[in-house]
Amino acid sequence: MAKSKTIRVTPNMDSCLKELKEAVKSMPEGEQKKRAQGALNYLSRTFKGEPQPAQGRGCPGSRLIVR
Repeated sequence: MAKSKTIRVTPNMDSCLKELKEAVKSMPEGEQKKRAQGALNYLSRTFKGEPQPAQGRGCPGSRLIVR
């Protein structure tokens, strides 16, 4: 694991995030779309430099890390 906890967001990563956002928009309503949107929101907040919940530590498999 890297010593630095800083995530460098490159233009390629930002472009990929935009593509994923468009793909989620085209998904039919349901639980999968809700989870995908939550994951995108989490990534967007992380890309903006906002602190991660629980300082980025792993969560138990039974709990969602995205909100």
